[in-house]
Amino acid sequence: MAPAAGAATPGALTGSAAAAQTGGAVTMSVPLVWDSRVFGEVIVQVARDGAAAIESRSLTTQLAPLLNANGNQRLAETIGGDPFVTPAELAAIGITASFDMARLELNIATIDARLRPVESLSSSAETEDRVQPNLLPASFSAYMNVGLDLRYNQGSGVEAPDLLLYGAARYRKVVLEFDGGFSNDFTDGGYRFYRRGVRAVYDEPAHYRRWSIGDLRLEDRTFLNAPFIAGVGVQKSRRVFDPFSPVSSLSGRQIFITTPSTVEIQVNGAPYRVLRLQPGTYNLDDLPIRTGSNDVQVVVRDATGRENVTRFDYFYDPIDLRAGDDEYTAAFGLVARDFTLEPNYSDDPIFYGNYRRAFSDIFIAGGGVQLTQDLQVISAETQIVPQVIPGSFGFQAAVSLGRGTGFAGRAEYRISWGDAARARRFAVSVDYQDARFATPADLGRFRIDRLTVNASYAQNFSLRTALVAGATYFRNGNARDQSNFFVDVTHQLRPNVRASFGVEYGRDAIYGSSFGVRFSISVLLGGRNRVDASYRSRQDFARASISRGVESEVGSFGYSVDLQNSGNNTSVEGLADYIGNRFDARLTVGTQGDGFGDIGDRKTASLQIGTSIAFADGTFGIGRPISDAFLVARPHETIRENGVIVGRGLQRGDYEASSGLFGGAVQSRLSSYNMQDVQYDLKTPRPGYDIGTGVVRVDPPYRGGYELIVGNARFVSAVGFLRIDGAPAALASGTIMSESDEGFTPQPFFTNSAGRFGIIGLAPGKTYTIRLSTGQRFEIQVPADSTGLYRIEMLDVHSGDQ
Repeated sequence: MAPAAGAATPGALTGSAAAAQTGGAVTMSVPLVWDSRVFGEVIVQVARDGAAAIESRSLTTQLAPLLNANGNQRLAETIGGDPFVTPAELAAIGITASFDMARLELNIATIDARLRPVESLSSSAETEDRVQPNLLPASFSAYMNVGLDLRYNQGSGVEAPDLLLYGAARYRKVVLEFDGGFSNDFTDGGYRFYRRGVRAVYDEPAHYRRWSIGDLRLEDRTFLNAPFIAGVGVQKSRRVFDPFSPVSSLSGRQIFITTPSTVEIQVNGAPYRVLRLQPGTYNLDDLPIRTGSNDVQVVVRDATGRENVTRFDYFYDPIDLRAGDDEYTAAFGLVARDFTLEPNYSDDPIFYGNYRRAFSDIFIAGGGVQLTQDLQVISAETQIVPQVIPGSFGFQAAVSLGRGTGFAGRAEYRISWGDAARARRFAVSVDYQDARFATPADLGRFRIDRLTVNASYAQNFSLRTALVAGATYFRNGNARDQSNFFVDVTHQLRPNVRASFGVEYGRDAIYGSSFGVRFSISVLLGGRNRVDASYRSRQDFARASISRGVESEVGSFGYSVDLQNSGNNTSVEGLADYIGNRFDARLTVGTQGDGFGDIGDRKTASLQIGTSIAFADGTFGIGRPISDAFLVARPHETIRENGVIVGRGLQRGDYEASSGLFGGAVQSRLSSYNMQDVQYDLKTPRPGYDIGTGVVRVDPPYRGGYELIVGNARFVSAVGFLRIDGAPAALASGTIMSESDEGFTPQPFFTNSAGRFGIIGLAPGKTYTIRLSTGQRFEIQVPADSTGLYRIEMLDVHSGDQ
């Protein structure tokens, strides 16, 4: 189709908004492009002579993230309240802008470096994250997972099935969660309904903060084991809202570029990336520095060939917060003193709080408290990468008061160095907790002294061979001390075969003081199939298995068969997984006995089936269990008889969900606060029918749902040739309007140099009027029985047709 077709696509980035003719000028909405990246749309008014003016409000909105405070102020001063600003006025303050008539876009060629904000050097080359989601969450969405757990035991027969219920409902920004079901696993043996938890959640993603009220189970911190609380709480944590955010950095080191330049980056002697950067300030936070010593070299070459070399030496060991970030948790309510299938709350109020802050890239400190009437716990923690001493140190300590004074502490040290082929890692940790230490989360009263010491060393001899050595010491009250020492060597024999051989020495109450050898091998058979075998002589343990992994596409099947012998106990277990369109299922059967001869003495079996019922705005569907966010897709009424398929990828005809008798296709594997794409298509393609791009980008809120309607009433594409006075209408432009198609948004109309045009988004049985910028006008009437592609062939317009 001609370029005009893309320009007329509803919702596309080129020419998606209204265009109208005003006194010989055409006003249209076009994308703003900077450094090959699209930053939303701006309104441009183009006169007959090609001169362009840019609407001030939309330009200010889209340029805001590209400018620092000084740049935004200079732009506001230049506009001065005028509704439109010209490229010449922008050039006066250092912003070069031009309107590309052929591509229908506003290009920002250069921005004065003094007007630019500080950018990440690495992320400046990443364009994907700049693309904003094009599908908004439903105002109201809800889902309920339903799981059935059937169990059989040879001794007791078929047990009463467990029915598991877990779901959430979201209205705008408020989420209500539920977790419960029906079971007979109560102490009195009864079969009845239980409520594990009900809570309401409200998120503030911009501040990385989550508020919740109801049954709360907060995050454990160090020795502050979080109890079940009936109350209200708040949590701030970047990792909750940005789980894939890198935390490694180079302490805010920056480079400043005054002219468009080529930047070559080398990390630890290896080329990392060559970038073409616009003037501005860039930091080095996101470079892939490795754990240990790092040598970073940045070579900046400007257009004249001049070079500037910047070099950094840095020892890095990761901490889990960015410099300047803090996180905290605070909750108040009633603490649960007993818990079976559901919490049993007391009348004892509790306050739970903790706070951590990264004062720099190498230092974190924090602490917390748990306060009840008869028990108080105070903790402190720190993590430091001192630089003068290679490695990372961590210390945590806690004191409990009220039932005697108890103490718990932990110290750890770790260090890594070398590249991937010669990497070496060492770590050691010491944990101690005395018998008097207690927290409100302890449901039992029995406690003893515990001391654990762990040390490990790992070294890569090559990309195929590695050694791991370790030692563990454990003391538990007055019981006999336990210790274990081991050395393992792992080698990749072939690309699909990896083997490990090791020796160990241990001392404990079960196996006494003894030496042993251990061996394991793993063979990938192709596809998702593999064979594993292992043996440990000290424990008299042997295991062999063959398995096939299950995938997420509908119809995927996986299995495993596991044979295991340990001392006088021998068992075999088989497992089968099946992924359906509306459910998933897992069947497990096993038997065991005192040796191979008695392996059939104790037989067990279980069948687990999970499904979900989902709703988003006006669309309903039954699908596989939903873990967080979801999408429900259905066909538009114009293709009601056709099915819709969705998935992460639709290659080879694979898909993760399909619409049909039981409602829309449910994409159940969306992660909240993580930008991701969902592909969609018709199960049976319909020639000429326009379903859009075939992919939507979403940024789901917590437990959010999406409604996707595939197709629309304006599914017709019209193509043809336009002639004026018998000659091809080369590069003609105008506006498409309609009085018969209510709700139709005016669109720009263009032809190529041969007079060919293409229009997307027309409705069957409707009439559309095209007014050219030269004054002529003509109509296109779409046949009522059109199924997708309407070929007009040739249209003749005369100069006098007004």
